[in-house]
Amino acid sequence: MGVFLIVLAFATEFRGVWVPRWSLNDRNEILTQLDGAFNHIFLQVYALGYAYYPSQYAPSKIHNDAWLKAFLKEAHQRNIRVSAWVNLFYSWGFAPRTAEPIHPINMHPNWYVADARGRSMLDYSIDELRQLSSEGYYLAPSNAQVRSYLCAVVNEIVTNYDFDGVHLDYVRYPRRSFIYDVYVRSAFMKHYYIDPLELTTNRSMPERYGLWGVDSLTEAWHGFVADDLTAFIRELRSVVTPRGAVLSVAVKPQYEEAQNHYFQDWPTWLRNNYVDFVCLMSYGTSISSTLQQALRAVDEPERVMVGIGLYLLTPQQVQQQVGLVRSQPFAGVVFFSYDQLKKNRAYLNTLK
Repeated sequence: MGVFLIVLAFATEFRGVWVPRWSLNDRNEILTQLDGAFNHIFLQVYALGYAYYPSQYAPSKIHNDAWLKAFLKEAHQRNIRVSAWVNLFYSWGFAPRTAEPIHPINMHPNWYVADARGRSMLDYSIDELRQLSSEGYYLAPSNAQVRSYLCAVVNEIVTNYDFDGVHLDYVRYPRRSFIYDVYVRSAFMKHYYIDPLELTTNRSMPERYGLWGVDSLTEAWHGFVADDLTAFIRELRSVVTPRGAVLSVAVKPQYEEAQNHYFQDWPTWLRNNYVDFVCLMSYGTSISSTLQQALRAVDEPERVMVGIGLYLLTPQQVQQQVGLVRSQPFAGVVFFSYDQLKKNRAYLNTLK
């Protein structure tokens, strides 16, 4: 779908909500709860390496898709668009590791990111990851097999179900120190003839290249990682767009942090039309400065939705944030998440 059609689709205020996988038990009530207040649902159908529909590629938590087809049909009858919410690289959390044999954590342990010593993230204990403030275990975005696998999952979703869009989440590295898997290092070496691992482990590098040279190589390395992730976004675009679905991404709201620490260059993704729109995960009690930064980062704020974290806010605070978003040229808001709406229907009144 072209940018012109995207603008037409969002001519009215975008009012979205994330519906996480643990709320799917309420699937018969969700649309009734949301009807009249929201016009877009991000329905989580793939997370932590599991599909919530019958999948040919991923282990499935739900083996009958009649509910999903019925949900999409009813949503469209109510004029509610639905995007398939896909947690891309975040593969497992802090729960005991699954025994599912075809889960990547068991079938493909070589698919995961690695640290600045070349140590796989899978070799980290849960306590070590907690100390690093990581959510869990991440697949390596540069791995060609990972990309092929995830493209197959996304293609399966848009081919088999009448989704209006695909909404990508966790399209990033877990942190700056986990960008050293062998795949992205090998790709960098083909261009620069140096292993980026040496930039952090070889003490003789300043003597060989000088401090300026090391800084330049480090900058080139970080740019290479970000560009490599952007290339995968383009690949996913080629999967989604031919099916008539829009492509959106949940992003870190402060673009400099997104790019420099997570290699998520979402302003470029928007500028080059690799994605149709982004949702800022601007969860907090104060979002004014975040919104101003976003306005400086993009040329088309009407392709930016602002995510609001209900779990941190009172209904009165949510109403204030909705008002702030409406005073700016953004497309609208997305509430995180359905759970809080169900617990406190006063949040629904904040959109009036």
